[in-house]
Amino acid sequence: MDEIEAMKAIAERMEKLSDAERGRVLGWATSKYGTSSLATPPASPAAPVAHSGAVASAKGNASPASPSKSKTSRKAKSIITMDKSLNLSPSGKISAMQFATGKAPQNANQKCVVAVYYLRDIIEIDAISVSAVYTFFKTLAWPVPSDLKNTLQQAGTKGWLDTKDSEDIRLTSMGENLVEHSLPPKAKT
Repeated sequence: MDEIEAMKAIAERMEKLSDAERGRVLGWATSKYGTSSLATPPASPAAPVAHSGAVASAKGNASPASPSKSKTSRKAKSIITMDKSLNLSPSGKISAMQFATGKAPQNANQKCVVAVYYLRDIIEIDAISVSAVYTFFKTLAWPVPSDLKNTLQQAGTKGWLDTKDSEDIRLTSMGENLVEHSLPPKAKT
């Protein structure tokens, strides 16, 4: 099998996966094979393009960056917008700010879990999207991780979230336990 055949096979299989699954596969491949061994072949209209550890089909899902750009600018930028339909200060319920302050999450993964918990259990949203979590972060003036989808997937790797569908992020029982029993962190004595 030559490089082009390998890229075509990868592209065919990756297209069948959800965004979350694709992210986990690409993360695994990058950690296993490293980015230094991944070359950027010239773009060909008939062949998939391998670029910065990602494989995209020739349909225009990704294009190689110019050689003069830095490594960080080669990554595909995802733009997440605010969900203006969310009311994070509902009357008769605790506000997102009060809830998050009381839970005092220590890192971005915990913040994601607190956001999903609040959206699901307090304001009772049926399908929690990345945009809803982004809106939670922005409303609370928390720094948004550079790759929020990946941060949510990391919380999934810890067993706190189910991120198979980025438009329907679910809280696991481990995530519930984190929010209900482990946050805020106990003071060390």
